[in-house]
Amino acid sequence: PELQPWISRMWAERPQRYSRALLETLSLVAYRQPITRGEIESVRGVSLSSSIIRTLQERDWIRVVGHRDVPGKPALFGTTKAFLDYFNLRSLDQLPTLSEITDLDSLEPELEFDKPAEPADEAETGSRNEALPGADASETPANQQ
Repeated sequence: PELQPWISRMWAERPQRYSRALLETLSLVAYRQPITRGEIESVRGVSLSSSIIRTLQERDWIRVVGHRDVPGKPALFGTTKAFLDYFNLRSLDQLPTLSEITDLDSLEPELEFDKPAEPADEAETGSRNEALPGADASETPANQQ
């Protein structure tokens, strides 16, 4: 009983922080759906970590909505009802337009981009991404594949 306040603080749920790479990927899916992994990589200029797609699917924010009718039949990703609910949207029409997003840098401290969604393996970290602002440690620039 007397330790209750301390134990409660230990188990208090902290808000999850997401990496810039995860949020960029989610934004691309939301604004350009249906979209393939290759199209996301093309826009971002870096290869997309499988853990980002997996995390977004586990959160039920994106799902496979079909497959592109080209060789390899790549999966097409789209957002879910859970995505709309989490971000308090009734429809995708309520997403802000590009003109409404005036200063992304002012949003960065508020959204806390720094912490990755999942801990990166030591083997995946390195100096190769230091020159890429906002690059996730598990990503490789597309031109280095």
